[in-house]
Amino acid sequence: MSDAESHPNSNLVPAAQSQPDRPIAETVKEQAPDILDAIPSEKPEPPASFKYERHEISMRSAPLPDPKELAAYNQIIPNGAERILKMAENQSAHRIEIEKIAVKSQQRQGFCGQLFGLIIGLSGLGLATYAAVEGQPWFGGTISSGTLGSLVAAFLVSRNNQKRELEEKKPQVEPEQPQFPLKRKKKRDRNR
Repeated sequence: MSDAESHPNSNLVPAAQSQPDRPIAETVKEQAPDILDAIPSEKPEPPASFKYERHEISMRSAPLPDPKELAAYNQIIPNGAERILKMAENQSAHRIEIEKIAVKSQQRQGFCGQLFGLIIGLSGLGLATYAAVEGQPWFGGTISSGTLGSLVAAFLVSRNNQKRELEEKKPQVEPEQPQFPLKRKKKRDRNR
């Protein structure tokens, strides 16, 4: 079986190959006249009138309005722009004060945690030493290993939590790095 006979539209292939300069419309009209009849010959008329709408959206992420908007506030409200700027300054000062309080609280919590960990560790090791001296080495060893193990576990959990929080905050603080690799200068060989 030849390629022309195995092709599903084998009757179209030889006609198209034999007359390449022939218009496509004539070839289609001969092979499948119902297809050309289904295409409308007249172009649709454009509507008499067009309705044109324009939608404009502006977005800002700055803490203050646009200078044009500030001028408009001044026209509507006496000293409106000054009042808006004062409100932004007050909000900024309030946020800074809250952050100072939060940092001091975290420092105080960290210090208290270390102090209480020291007290628990020394108490546990003191009790374990006393038990071992009084003839209970297994009991003393259990208390000392339990005390030290719990303190080490608490320390490791705290470190993991700190690392996770830093990783979550890192994208907020650091600017985005370029996606392309930076070219580095090659070091010159000084032995040449």
